[in-house]
Amino acid sequence: MSAVKYVEMSLADIRDLDKDKAVFFLSVGPIEVHGPHLPVGTDLVVAEEVRKRSQQELIRRHPGLLAVDLPPLYLGSDALPVPGSISVRASALESVLFDYAKGLASQGFRYLVVLDNHGGPRHGLAIAAAAEAVWRKFGFYVIHPFSEIYKRMIRDDPELLGMTGLAPGACGDDRDNHAGTNETSLMLAIRKDGSLPPHRDIPPSLPPDLRGLPGLLDRLGALLAALGARETGPDIRHLANTLAWVGQRPMTPYMGAPDKASPEAGEAMLKAHVEITVRLVERALSGEVVLPEPLLGRLAFLRRLPE
Repeated sequence: MSAVKYVEMSLADIRDLDKDKAVFFLSVGPIEVHGPHLPVGTDLVVAEEVRKRSQQELIRRHPGLLAVDLPPLYLGSDALPVPGSISVRASALESVLFDYAKGLASQGFRYLVVLDNHGGPRHGLAIAAAAEAVWRKFGFYVIHPFSEIYKRMIRDDPELLGMTGLAPGACGDDRDNHAGTNETSLMLAIRKDGSLPPHRDIPPSLPPDLRGLPGLLDRLGALLAALGARETGPDIRHLANTLAWVGQRPMTPYMGAPDKASPEAGEAMLKAHVEITVRLVERALSGEVVLPEPLLGRLAFLRRLPE
């Protein structure tokens, strides 16, 4: 069975849904500049493609499930700070997701999958905070696969690299963090009609030197990692790289090498997104607690800092 659209259902339709077998899906992401070549809605385009493919795979593996689509939300924090991007406060994103989940939980539903492709630090922390709050209050699942996917990308996770056949620097890590090889490949795999602007003549954008505050943070992260802080240390080093990049003047609105992108690499990454998404949903369906664990999760207070 294909997915049904929640906003097209009547009250009777909604009441007839099996509360234990209805899995809701919501795509979120900011309006954000993605280099000179990708649309500002790229994060939602990717999230929607992952949504459709994940639903198909879940229903193939579990024919009794029903996928229910909520309208996508162009809503996200920590969009790239350049003209053309539209960002919202992390507190606003957290509140909206909490209220959406509350509205479903109050009807007796149990599962909401939030699809995403945006790596803004406060963005991921806001989603995780909303997920934890609704779990503690209602026992309702907010499943956010991109928290796991993005962490794997940033850390050049061996399993992810093995699943995709990709190499470091082409999988969305700090050297390829935004609208570079990975995201351009994803869009080439999705937009097969050739409608994207040319990307072959776009020069690579390289990570900047870590000086000033980013340099201090990088050294702190390295020290913490050496002392055994296997989560916090690498997370702080990622934050250092991000701050160095967005602090450049003038700032290059992409990081990586778009000219190396290919639809084959994008297809491989999409399949990995789907597999990780399906695994997490299956864990929730089995009764396991599945809370998002985003980058910088041990520094959750950062989401309260103003953009």
